[in-house]
Amino acid sequence: MVGRDEDLAARNAALRDQIDSMLADLRRRTADIQEKQAAAAQQTHEISSDDGMVTVRVDATGTVQELSLSPKAFERTTPEKLSRTITSVIREAAGTAQRHLQAEFAPLADVSDVPEVPGVPSLAGLLRQGPLVEPPDPEAERRKRREEESAASAKNQSQPQQVGARSDDEWDDWDWDANRRGGRR
Repeated sequence: MVGRDEDLAARNAALRDQIDSMLADLRRRTADIQEKQAAAAQQTHEISSDDGMVTVRVDATGTVQELSLSPKAFERTTPEKLSRTITSVIREAAGTAQRHLQAEFAPLADVSDVPEVPGVPSLAGLLRQGPLVEPPDPEAERRKRREEESAASAKNQSQPQQVGARSDDEWDDWDWDANRRGGRR
């Protein structure tokens, strides 16, 4: 019976050592995560359109912190094109920030070196693999914007500009009665 008690005590000591080692590893990982979280909270990402008309600054999660438009933005483009560019630059900035954040924290989610404990659920099975929602692809956003810009410039070069062309519903500064009725008829 003494041999059995000694065997049991040795197994308990080995189990305590394993648990102590796992707790020390958990504390180390927790400290690493806290350090990376603090560093990530301070990061910002700034992306500009190729023409420099739109600049967006986002935080580490991809939330817009600042949107800047060049003073010439309204002179060089249409409202529709400017809105598409703004949306695309925001998506590119958010995707850049989110992918950077995932790359920073991916090594911390690696649990391949955590030993399996009989009777306890596997830690790897509890962690979700991959992001919940795939962030926008920054390169695809930039490529799409460049394709739209080149298509628009090709269209503008193929169509001659009509100077002085005017629609029938256009406002006439000198004809108040026509304007009141909704334009020329």
